[in-house]
Amino acid sequence: MSNKEFFYTDFNSLGNVMNTVLNAPALKNSMKKATLFKFWAKIAGKKFEKYSRIESLTAHNVLVVACANAAVSSELLMFKSDLLKKLNEYAIPLGLEIEDINFSHKIWKNDILNKEEMPQTEVNPHKPDLSGFNPDNIELDEEEVASIRKSVDNNKFASEEQRKKMFDAIILDLKTQKYIKENGLAH
Repeated sequence: MSNKEFFYTDFNSLGNVMNTVLNAPALKNSMKKATLFKFWAKIAGKKFEKYSRIESLTAHNVLVVACANAAVSSELLMFKSDLLKKLNEYAIPLGLEIEDINFSHKIWKNDILNKEEMPQTEVNPHKPDLSGFNPDNIELDEEEVASIRKSVDNNKFASEEQRKKMFDAIILDLKTQKYIKENGLAH
């Protein structure tokens, strides 16, 4: 056997091995997922590219997205249906389909992002004493409440449960602000 035959034979067997490996269903599926995952920044947008990332795609076609904090999870959750639509524009041509998205800040790995880079929420350095606060004792203007209800109900991107939670959170915040103002607790 000459050197040329030896190299040619090795090349053919290496080619066969590579062809077998690259055509393995598990590897093909992993490559499809990896390709889809690379589009997350484009799908989620610049605001979320540093604070969220795809962790996995389950066997039930649920995309698991790690979020830097609960605020990011909540905000992305509000846009879930839009994100699903955008994701499937990339996923379907790859032979994948995303059925749902699970956003979780509990699986975020802090070593990936510096604390200094985390989005900061403004915090009042003079926290008022809310020990006597009872939201049931605070009355709000009925027109204002009706306006808020209408505005929240017009947000069709959220489910009924999400709209209820948004409405309740806004009302609680307004009652808290009113309590602070009425009791001279604002600084």
